[in-house]
Amino acid sequence: MEIKAYAKINLTLEVLGRRPDGYHEVRTVLQTIDLTDILNITRASHLKMECSVPELGNKDNLVWKAASALRRAAECDKGAKIHLEKHIPVGMGLGGGSSDAAATLKALNNLWGIQMHDAGLQSIAASLGSDVPFFLRGGTALGEGRGEVMTELHPLPQLWMVLCCSPSRSSQGGGPFPDKTARLYSMVAPENYTDGSHTSSVVDFIESCRNPTVDTEEAGPLPSLFNV
Repeated sequence: MEIKAYAKINLTLEVLGRRPDGYHEVRTVLQTIDLTDILNITRASHLKMECSVPELGNKDNLVWKAASALRRAAECDKGAKIHLEKHIPVGMGLGGGSSDAAATLKALNNLWGIQMHDAGLQSIAASLGSDVPFFLRGGTALGEGRGEVMTELHPLPQLWMVLCCSPSRSSQGGGPFPDKTARLYSMVAPENYTDGSHTSSVVDFIESCRNPTVDTEEAGPLPSLFNV
């Protein structure tokens, strides 16, 4: 089977504070976009992975970790051959690795006949990374907690966009900004924390699109909401 793993962008990202567990409390609006990695998965006697970027076809890859976590949770001994074709740039906040992991969970849940319920998949996804639960459904969503608590939002209309990234390998690891997320969060000082109100304004605007009779000007003009 062939599965597409979609990239995402954050329309907002606010840090509310630091949590007792060391993570940061955030509010963010996420949106999947039509830029994908591609996974080809077939049945096999054991678990095997390869990647178009050879150094990524190993047990440190989130695809491998997702498959292994699902096997453990379902007490399943089935195998699969997974080929990952990378297109999503690394280190740009586009969620390529997380999306690959979510696509793997969904595909193997069906291929192996596990039929694990959504809550079970969400739990495994959250253990793999904060963004992984979002990619189980994709679309438009509000992320809270450390980013793993998702609330679906009204879908945005189809829009054209230009995505500019500095040159890098189309890979999940390495690249020009190793450990980018951890390093950036370590630089956030208490005076940089916000109350999440900017994200609330964007959510209000998106939700107002459910009812075309609502005056969206009450939520603020789109350019000011998205800082463009």
